[in-house]
Amino acid sequence: MTYRTIVFAYDGSAEGQAALSEGIDLAGLVGARCHLLAVMAVPPEAKYSQVVVPEDCLDENYARINHILEEGIERFRNAGLEVDGVVRVGEAAPVIGEYAEEVHADLVVVGHRRRGPLDRWWHGSVGHSLLDTLPCSLLVAMKHQEANA
Repeated sequence: MTYRTIVFAYDGSAEGQAALSEGIDLAGLVGARCHLLAVMAVPPEAKYSQVVVPEDCLDENYARINHILEEGIERFRNAGLEVDGVVRVGEAAPVIGEYAEEVHADLVVVGHRRRGPLDRWWHGSVGHSLLDTLPCSLLVAMKHQEANA
């Protein structure tokens, strides 16, 4: 399989940074076109009710997400790679899947956050949700654990 187009779902977390590192290495090796996606979640108060979220709250959240996106773009530039960056609003898994389909991705790269079974059941898993819905391959990168001294 040749990976010509790779979508990186990036949230700025340590796990997301580890995924970005692995994915950037892979993209450099295969010469893939890169797309960096940052997803701005819908605030819970707006998602489950008809409450209007104040615009300054949305602006603050967008500024934070945009900063994360710019940080990721800089990592690609430092690696000598070009990348298209975009912010989308919504639930992470569906937004990632839609964007992957839109850009005709061959691979999506996401990070993995280690959690217990109850926490994973309660909060869900983006990687697990993507397994059944993505139109392409999925790389779930793991942050390497430090050895106990």
